[in-house]
Amino acid sequence: VLQKKVTALLKKIQGEGLDPIGFGLHYRSRHWNNDTEWDTWQKLYPDIRFTVQAKVKIQSTGLIR
Repeated sequence: VLQKKVTALLKKIQGEGLDPIGFGLHYRSRHWNNDTEWDTWQKLYPDIRFTVQAKVKIQSTGLIR
């Protein structure tokens, strides 16, 4: 359920053309020709598919002493 909700949120943000998480900044930091690479990123971002892997670990029963 968590994976579906996070994926839906990322798609909604992507659909609005926003990047508040900073995927574009991460992309620019890994590609050295920033003048042309930024244009490439702007073309790629609307079609990116997100893969979300949720790892949930319950550490306690939630009792308060």
